[in-house]
Amino acid sequence: MSLKLIVTGATGTAGAEAVRQALVHPSVAQVTVLTRRALPSHVVPDAEGNPKLKVIQHSDFTSYPSTLLSQLAGHHAVLWDLGISSAGLNESDYEAITKDYPLAAAKAFATLGSADRKFVMCYLSGEGTDQRDGKARAMFGRVKGRAEKALALLPSEYPTLATYSFRPGGILPIMPTPEANFMQKVGNIAGPIIRPLFKTHFIDTPTLANGMIQAALKGASGTIEGWEGKGKVGNQGVFDNEEIKALADGTNPKWRKS
Repeated sequence: MSLKLIVTGATGTAGAEAVRQALVHPSVAQVTVLTRRALPSHVVPDAEGNPKLKVIQHSDFTSYPSTLLSQLAGHHAVLWDLGISSAGLNESDYEAITKDYPLAAAKAFATLGSADRKFVMCYLSGEGTDQRDGKARAMFGRVKGRAEKALALLPSEYPTLATYSFRPGGILPIMPTPEANFMQKVGNIAGPIIRPLFKTHFIDTPTLANGMIQAALKGASGTIEGWEGKGKVGNQGVFDNEEIKALADGTNPKWRKS
């Protein structure tokens, strides 16, 4: 089954690697990037010369007019890697980007799916998130928990949509990101040093990207074989760090209960 894939957040650490991995994946026929600005050369050196890649500049991630959706007709899934650090933001502003943007996109992209092949929304969340009210310690965990839950509920209203959420731990890039902030740069340096001590809490960007691509390829029925229950409401319904790794390499361990 070939896949036409949309990627958001392509200028960030996770999104940039998602684009690169999708471009070399044999089952991905086309990669369309939705971005506010031109794709930097560090993401793909010759974006205009790559026949598999299309870049659409889109400024408002709360609105998907028919002219845009017509350009996306025939696409099967989106890797939603668009996000921002919660540092310095109030909760309502952070929620607009972290929850409202992907919800608006999922509802619009549901029109691209069908009863035979649902459109797949793969949402990048993060470790420390909790869908239970009052359980997440940090603001980002509360907001992403609300986003995960809202996305998991959407298929009941939009039957041509399937949604899956992913909670990576520390993300280790294999290629530098010039736009990385100070803390990300510190993490890039320290990550490889402490990773051997805390393997279950780290993931490299190619593995993260390929785990999400596998969900996009295999999840169009609304369930993924061997991972039944993923995409449902609740903390058990998301892919955690180790499950993303397993999904990427094709193994199906019993996922632990939370």
